[in-house]
Amino acid sequence: MATQSLEVIPPLAFGLRHALQYTDAERMSAELARGTVAAMNYRSAEPGGAFRAQSALIKTRNVKLVASASSAIRVEAHGAPSGIFLLALHGAGVTKRGGRNFDWGKGKAGLFLPPGGCTARFSARSVVGVDIDPAAIARVTQIMLGGKLPRRGQSFDFAAPCAVNLRGNNLDLGSILLSTISTMDQFGGDARLIERSGLDDVIVRIVAMIFNFEELSARGSDAKADRAVVRMACEYIDDNLTGTITLTDLETVTGLSRRSLQYGFRAEFDCTPMQWVAQRRLEAVRKEILSARQGDTLTAIAGEYFANLGEFARMYRQQYGELPSATLRNALSRRFRS
Repeated sequence: MATQSLEVIPPLAFGLRHALQYTDAERMSAELARGTVAAMNYRSAEPGGAFRAQSALIKTRNVKLVASASSAIRVEAHGAPSGIFLLALHGAGVTKRGGRNFDWGKGKAGLFLPPGGCTARFSARSVVGVDIDPAAIARVTQIMLGGKLPRRGQSFDFAAPCAVNLRGNNLDLGSILLSTISTMDQFGGDARLIERSGLDDVIVRIVAMIFNFEELSARGSDAKADRAVVRMACEYIDDNLTGTITLTDLETVTGLSRRSLQYGFRAEFDCTPMQWVAQRRLEAVRKEILSARQGDTLTAIAGEYFANLGEFARMYRQQYGELPSATLRNALSRRFRS
């Protein structure tokens, strides 16, 4: 039998540069089981068949993601301590849990599995697993509903495994989630930068939307935010400019839904809440640049406020008509002459 090469494996959703690579299913099972209470046993789907696999992990305070890609494979999982939401970039398979078979994969559905075990068989595939904390998803869903509880019987059932519909109102929410996850590579897998960008918060919100799409699409609050609430949000923003600020944070602080916040900021500043965050950060950076002294660097100044310095430079030039490096050079020159 010809040896199967790594090139035939579908690409990972993220983390290819730092991925662990395997050509032995038993070794992969043993290494991935270290430090966990779950046992995952992998083997080739064909007896004596070649086995190739890659995996990558990203973990922040808000989310844990595992990307996995392999040749055709069989899996036996025992004692998983937390729920997991699985969705596929490539391939499809069948997972068996509690006497039921769940057919899922690319173009079909995602899969939610509560804590426990399962067996599965897949074609060559690339999947992402999102660890699920039901309490966290419920909290974010309530925040997205403007502080309201979901209607009785409308909450997602985290106690039972199920195939998860990834589409709603002509939206391919699965593709939106996978596309968002793929952007993590632009931060080099740095959990601190991912947290500061708010990307992990966005991922949790998209997962919450997938699980509770009918409720969230039907019950958006239309309440207008008055100026006092907008000021409250602005004070929170100014107090946390060098930290992580997410839309979920602003909803929590104000008790308003995303839609209500959008109304308030549009009425007051003609921009979205997150555009206002970026504007205030630009203003703070410019103020520090103009008061910079010899030895101060643009990276050190702007890095306190922006995770992506290239995007910062683009926004700065658009706002002030020059590159931030030019502002710093002129400021230091004037200070030196004086």
